[in-house]
Amino acid sequence: MKRISLACIVALLAGCTLAAPKYSKNTPSPISPSDPIRSSSIEVVNPSSHQSGGEEYVVILDPHHPSPPAIVDLLDQLGLAPEHPDVKYVFNNSAFSGFAGSMKGHCITALNAMETVKYVEKAVEVVSLAQQIRVNAPWGLQQISQNRPPGGDPTKLQYTYTFDNDALGSGVDIYIVDTGINVDHFAFGGRASMGFSKDGPSDLNAASDEFGHGTHVAGTAAGDVFGIATEAALIGVKVLGPTGSGTSSDVVSGLDFVAKRHDQRKNQPGFVGSIASMSWSLGNPSTAVEQAISGLVAAGIHASIAAGNQNVDACTRSPSNTGGTRGGSVVIGSIGPSLAVSSFSNTGTCVDIFAPGESITSSWIGGNDIIMTIEGTSMACPHVTGIMACLMSRDPTLAPPAAMKAHLVQTASRGAIAGNLPLANNGIITKPRPARRDDKNSEMKQQWKHFVPPPGTSSPRLFV
Repeated sequence: MKRISLACIVALLAGCTLAAPKYSKNTPSPISPSDPIRSSSIEVVNPSSHQSGGEEYVVILDPHHPSPPAIVDLLDQLGLAPEHPDVKYVFNNSAFSGFAGSMKGHCITALNAMETVKYVEKAVEVVSLAQQIRVNAPWGLQQISQNRPPGGDPTKLQYTYTFDNDALGSGVDIYIVDTGINVDHFAFGGRASMGFSKDGPSDLNAASDEFGHGTHVAGTAAGDVFGIATEAALIGVKVLGPTGSGTSSDVVSGLDFVAKRHDQRKNQPGFVGSIASMSWSLGNPSTAVEQAISGLVAAGIHASIAAGNQNVDACTRSPSNTGGTRGGSVVIGSIGPSLAVSSFSNTGTCVDIFAPGESITSSWIGGNDIIMTIEGTSMACPHVTGIMACLMSRDPTLAPPAAMKAHLVQTASRGAIAGNLPLANNGIITKPRPARRDDKNSEMKQQWKHFVPPPGTSSPRLFV
């Protein structure tokens, strides 16, 4: 009499009635998995009533079993067949055999009880390692995906950005703590909104940014064509006015908004994390601002901060003195197209990493298609903001600010900048590999209107 284990009985009662048969020495020789005919080595029992709507699993038979069943017989005992819509693939070759299909729990229980089944595994996502390329990009984006100097005219959109992260900041909220954002600009594709303004709720609109600085920063961090994290949400936090200045109380109030909104968002489906991008410095140190930023970091909000444009030790300025070993912020200095540290950039032990900050072209104010080329550590900062957003959306282990900061420093490019200083990069190793075009950006037909400063003036360097 055939013995059936308790696990198999449970499976039978659940609806999938096949139990692994016991074989004797007199059992006929097994039929090869590639043999198209049905095996005679399985005892036919009452078929189960398969239920559609289950999850997808991959089933692999034990290649070392003395009498493996034919796949068609195994499927039959589950109430399935190779042509059933819930059977995605049948594997029937000399190396391995099995099938992939959608099944509910009772069938999985039955399969796990079978001696002839080696693995029953839920299907998992496979991510391509092929790099993507975006043409007609600013030089800064090319630079964070290679070590070589870019060459050419850095004010032109003639460079190539290489990346391998399809998430591109999806689920990440980037707070542009600055002069506001021209949210109607084509570069943002509806992903930008105003969340806070020091001038009150009536200022939460596309005209909020009267200086252009915040819109430019937002474009580099996450704008189409100009930016890195092109799937992230951009939230404008206006703490600076039409001259690019404000007060420490405005800043603390804006950071209060960031903390409250982060608390509201952190338990919502699809939320990944928050980054506060701050491209400004204070005329005098402010303990209140520094403590507010430290509080954000402690609450799990990433702080990306410009080193400042005074060509001094960043540790003597606020809030750049919250970087390096002094705090959890990521503080960014500036380099130019020659890969030399910019003459205006603050440096020192409070600077964690460097990024492109000269001749940076990005979105601007005055229309939904205006662009502008400017320079400053304010422009270097959002390059790292965008990298952080992309990394966070791809790797959940980088959600804690301390883990992200350590990763950025440890994986930075070394040797390109004099003094072996760390150069921010997006994780790409520039070796010949298959690449595909990012059609969303490379085929945009938008004709940008490049803002030209009045005659007699030079491209502005914003010391904000």
